[in-house]
Amino acid sequence: MSEAGSRYVLLVDGLDEQREIYRTILLHAGFKVLEAGDGETAVDLARTHLPDVVLLDILLPRLDGFGVIRQMRSDPRTRRIPILLLTATLLPDDDGGGYDEFLAKPVKPRDALAAVHRHLAVAGR
Repeated sequence: MSEAGSRYVLLVDGLDEQREIYRTILLHAGFKVLEAGDGETAVDLARTHLPDVVLLDILLPRLDGFGVIRQMRSDPRTRRIPILLLTATLLPDDDGGGYDEFLAKPVKPRDALAAVHRHLAVAGR
């Protein structure tokens, strides 16, 4: 098992196919993967499991990605978890939306994996 083996990534995307792509590379790298297809489930999983990093799309059923970010940042248990937006949605340059990095889809899975590693190192996780 790799060094990543005890680390959890919460993967949040409304499309099963997208989750499958990123799940495969994260599992291959030794991460444990939690998955959510909607924003409300994502917030519940984040609060319950306290993942080490979140890969988050914006366009989600039940609660969009911005709502997920607001709820995670307002909760002392989840506010410091790195959130990486993995989305095709265009964002304003001055958004300041509470996320740690924006990755514009289409994102090569290895680039998403590199971003996860980068933020884990910065967070000291």
